[in-house]
Amino acid sequence: MRMTTRFSMYLLCLLSSLLLLACGGGGGSGSSPTPTPTPQPVQNVQAIVIDSGPSAASGSINSPYVTLTVCQPGSTAQCQTIDHILVDTGSSGLRIISSVLAGNMTLPAVTNASGNPLAECARFADGYSWGSVKQADLRIAGEVASGISVHIIGDNVFPSVPTGCSGSLVAENTVAAFHANGLLGISSFLQDCGAACASQALEGWYYTCPGASCSATTLASAKQVGNPVAAFAQDNNGTVIQLPAVGDNGAAGVTGSLIFGIGTQTNNALGSASVYTLNSAGNLSALYQGQVMQAFFDSGSNGLFFADSTIPNCTRSKGFYCPLATLSRSVTNTGLNGRSGSVNFNVVNADSLFQSNPNNTAFNNLAGGAAFSSFFDWGLPFFLGRSVYTALEGVSAGGTTGPYVAY
Repeated sequence: MRMTTRFSMYLLCLLSSLLLLACGGGGGSGSSPTPTPTPQPVQNVQAIVIDSGPSAASGSINSPYVTLTVCQPGSTAQCQTIDHILVDTGSSGLRIISSVLAGNMTLPAVTNASGNPLAECARFADGYSWGSVKQADLRIAGEVASGISVHIIGDNVFPSVPTGCSGSLVAENTVAAFHANGLLGISSFLQDCGAACASQALEGWYYTCPGASCSATTLASAKQVGNPVAAFAQDNNGTVIQLPAVGDNGAAGVTGSLIFGIGTQTNNALGSASVYTLNSAGNLSALYQGQVMQAFFDSGSNGLFFADSTIPNCTRSKGFYCPLATLSRSVTNTGLNGRSGSVNFNVVNADSLFQSNPNNTAFNNLAGGAAFSSFFDWGLPFFLGRSVYTALEGVSAGGTTGPYVAY
């Protein structure tokens, strides 16, 4: 899933506290300064699974899920562990379907400068999600993001959805419609909207809700639903997704790893991966069949999506291509740094593939038409058999400043 564009002060406060501790307060001559403690590595790996999805929405394919824990801010007692959270490198922010939250998980509302509670509209290529903005702590692997803004989808706090949000899109406010219990957006952007929403009230983004109705509002970047990785105390410059390869007929289930940080621990070094820097929209250039497109990397998309009028569409598997025979295709990706490289892939008949392999949930050869003809969506099939690095904008990751992808 991919939204339009788009650090917590925690790390700064932590470093400031350590500095104050190191300065000491006495005046004895000849005393040695207390050394500043070095942060110790934390567990930075969370398992990813690709399966048929949560029980309320079984039948998912090419959907990478993680389990994480949401807590009331500052609490280690009022917490809930939630599985089947979709991992999405195409958007930023933590989003939870309201119906999966336990009754005792009363999260405080995030308010605007006037003290009014906020709601958000998340518009994806295939639908929209509406709900309130709350504050929570996120715990995943050994990492913690404290006091971040979280989008609670479908919570009915504000039942009237503005037309500027819904438009003609399909509502995706339930587990069944969303095919997940929530979404962990870990794109290259720090916030889901950023400076644009901080400077002007944009329809389809943030809304202030002083009463029964909501209207578009500005919102400071620090209060927006942001990339949780940026709020970690360490391992906060990006992520690595590692998934095994699967055969041409797919696999019934796949287990891989979501690794936090790039070049921050021994398990997330870039190694021989090629770095492709991205433009301000998070895209790079892709050459396909003589056409130059803007390409992005989106683990939340369950296929490779691009416009090709020569490939027939499926009759049963809507949104996918169904060529008469397997097609071999190639794309040349070029980053802003001039790095170029070709990626080869196959396109199979999705109807036949699903019919022949009804129990499989991970496929490397699914493709379909793009929502926008000038874009190439490197969805989940691209991630199978690779280590894919996503570096956050404006920070150094492995010696290169993001945003970039590497593989």
